[in-house]
Amino acid sequence: MSKYLPLSEWLSRQTHDERRLGLAEIEAMLGSPLPRTARHANWWIGEAEKPQHRAWLDRGWRVQDFDQAAGTVTFHRIRAPRGVQPPVMKDASEEAARRAHFQTNLGAAALVGAGLALAAGLGVLAGKALGRRQG
Repeated sequence: MSKYLPLSEWLSRQTHDERRLGLAEIEAMLGSPLPRTARHANWWIGEAEKPQHRAWLDRGWRVQDFDQAAGTVTFHRIRAPRGVQPPVMKDASEEAARRAHFQTNLGAAALVGAGLALAAGLGVLAGKALGRRQG
């Protein structure tokens, strides 16, 4: 079990796409102090080369900012966990679905309109043909 599992699990339960935590909050969550090197940005920033990076990267988060003076870390969601869709993505997908529905209906209306125009044109031609026969 990773020492950073409690942080990983906490991040997985978050519904917002950005979270800022103080180092003391993280230590309380972990139940033990962070290493001294965690007081420096390079401990937080990285691409899965260290166990602590896996804690947030595996859950779809990255460290957006480390404020050494304030002792805070800002995590930002890079992908939604399975079964969770951030509101921005949900709104975008609903808008895309509305547009697709509109375009489909617009296409159907165009086909119906073209069919009616064709029928009307054929009716005019038929009427002219009948008029010539009678005349």
